[in-house]
Amino acid sequence: MHLVLRADGGPEIGYGHLVRSSSLAEVALEAGHTVSVGTTTPSPARTVFPPPVDIVELPTRNDPEPFVEWLDTVGPDVVFTDCYPVDTAYQQAVRDRVPLAVLQDDARHAVCADLFINGNLYGSDLDYEFIGDPPETCLGTEYVLLRREIRERAADEPPWRAPPERAIVMMGGGDTAGLTPTVIRAFDGVDIHVDAIVGPGCTSQQEAEVRRAAADCSADVVVSRNPDDLVDRMYRADFAVNTASTTTYELLALGTPMVAVPVVDNQEPIAEALRRREIATVVDRNSSVAAFQGAIEETISGTDLRRRRQRRGQQLVDGDGVERVFARVISLVSGE
Repeated sequence: MHLVLRADGGPEIGYGHLVRSSSLAEVALEAGHTVSVGTTTPSPARTVFPPPVDIVELPTRNDPEPFVEWLDTVGPDVVFTDCYPVDTAYQQAVRDRVPLAVLQDDARHAVCADLFINGNLYGSDLDYEFIGDPPETCLGTEYVLLRREIRERAADEPPWRAPPERAIVMMGGGDTAGLTPTVIRAFDGVDIHVDAIVGPGCTSQQEAEVRRAAADCSADVVVSRNPDDLVDRMYRADFAVNTASTTTYELLALGTPMVAVPVVDNQEPIAEALRRREIATVVDRNSSVAAFQGAIEETISGTDLRRRRQRRGQQLVDGDGVERVFARVISLVSGE
């Protein structure tokens, strides 16, 4: 089978779509299939997808013509899209040529697909409009796509320490909101080790600001740029302060309690679902150092709260979502 993925990502728009799609690519490659990626962000894509994947640069995000013209030349068996500009018309143009699976985080577009996936906490709560024959659906956290490193760690029993000794700060691959220094300052006066992560898309100026904040903080703050052992640090942390992004589901699977903040509009539904289900402390965007301090103190002092969230997170996200979705994608080709 030849699987084509359509996804974009990078410092300005985030890496989440690339990371999710790469998890599907991993499973397909392990099963002996061929994988190609059509993207307008080839450089970030090459840092995320494994080397056997063929990366093809597209000239535009919104116009489907260059993509479908390329599809006509390679003749894939199935296409999987995880990209906001892939709207209804874009989907129709692809579906006219090849079976189509669409991952979409909301109901902003009417969906024209053979398979539709929304693995978010709120995935089954939305009202969707479907064009043409209605697709099979994969809705809810049973279908979260997680990369291999997370899936492997999710099978382990997470560490437990009371009081907590380790925290991790992750404000996204490019920290578009510039929140890492603010969060670090919120740890001032707290006796704890803090891993402050500078994402691969952060500028040298951003990193310098993070390091200045760390130097001024009394906590044991260690700043690292895109460390190779990031997943291990996430797993070993007693709690995380992070964006309400794809990282949220990785932390839930690992059993790492969190303080989450939505930094862009499309993260607000995740934040609201976390707040509603009481599985994370949520801080509003544009919050002050004091707001983060309060959330951190609540998490540190709330021993029962952290234990409950640790267990609930792993119940909600078991790590097997990508295998479930891949099985459905395969069925589009096999007809079974």
